Amino acid sequence: MKKILIADSGATKTDWLYVEDEIRDFFRTGGLHPAFLNPVSDANELKSELPNVQPNRIYFYGTGLGNQASDEKIHALLRKAFPTANSIEVKSDLEGSARAFFVEGDGVVAVLGTGSICAKVKSGKPVHKSAALGFAIGDEGSAADLGRRILRGYFRKHFSNETDNFLSQTLSPDNYGDMMARIYQSDKPNRELASLAGEVLNEPFPEELSDLIKAAFQDFVDQQLSILDLNGDEKIIFTGKVADVHKDKLIDVMKKAGFSDVEVRYPVIESFLEQVKSSTIKFW
Repeated sequence: MKKILIADSGATKTDWLYVEDEIRDFFRTGGLHPAFLNPVSDANELKSELPNVQPNRIYFYGTGLGNQASDEKIHALLRKAFPTANSIEVKSDLEGSARAFFVEGDGVVAVLGTGSICAKVKSGKPVHKSAALGFAIGDEGSAADLGRRILRGYFRKHFSNETDNFLSQTLSPDNYGDMMARIYQSDKPNRELASLAGEVLNEPFPEELSDLIKAAFQDFVDQQLSILDLNGDEKIIFTGKVADVHKDKLIDVMKKAGFSDVEVRYPVIESFLEQVKSSTIKFW
């Protein structure tokens, strides 16, 4: 009997799909970024959150993966959390998104979540990717980037009175010292910045913040998508919560940048489920 567990993991959350014959269950847990793992506590937490899941195969796709050290951290965590598994595959979130959206086809996949990254896809595999560089240097268009832009504009008094008043009512905390403590004393500052963006950017909000979001998306196009040497005709599929929540703004920016075939699909795990239902899934 096949018992398959598929995971799509970001810095903030992990979506799981468990397939056991006709049983298909969804689960959502916290993010499992290898840079912020606590192997013992995270493994125990997973056991408690997915108590009846006993896979014999695991396919884990996550942010921060694609190098031996990070991959082995996740391997070790999964072995401890799911001792019944005799096969564990660990690959990057780009690899997972490419498989989920394109199967064995060609196109471009882009992730706008807590962080951001993109890649050209050939035969269902990412073959040329951008350098994400993390929230401190890159991650343009991500939730962490939006949080950073909001704080920079607010505390440096770059916004109009309307936006400034809006932020003073929605930011928590709204004073400099406490906010710096919230970000810089956190063991996961990228999550704090992303969370802050989510708290603030709930419609309705001032037009100036809409412009801020579009500027962040344009920077993603200029700094990351441009690296892929695209001609504009490629099928581009975005995923991630930021892409989903601000879909209309994203597609508007992409069209103005010359890309006509753009789609947003979120969450990734639903595309894997569709493949399971239609028996088109290729890797088990």
